[in-house]
Amino acid sequence: MLRHRPFRSFYVALPLAAALLGLSGCANRPDLSGRVAPVDATQAWPSLLSSATLSATPPATEAGAEAATALAQRAAALAARGRALSRTPVLTQAERARLLAALARTDAPS
Repeated sequence: MLRHRPFRSFYVALPLAAALLGLSGCANRPDLSGRVAPVDATQAWPSLLSSATLSATPPATEAGAEAATALAQRAAALAARGRALSRTPVLTQAERARLLAALARTDAPS
């Protein structure tokens, strides 16, 4: 009889994770000297913004209104396209009859 061991994968994964973590300490560190920009000591530190400034919502701009109008027009065009597609039948009468006959065969008692 098989017993269910809920923590078996944990006991397998724990030594594997420890071994990988230990082996990662043996790897050489990558040289990042050319990738990190040096800090210019003559530059002033950036000023921090207050939470009131950060939480203030900016006023709506014309670009936002134009984007909203374009989005509404696109939504209307997609809805019209969806209505046009729903009026067009997907199956021909012959395909529909063939599928209904296949369904009738599967529903028939054997």
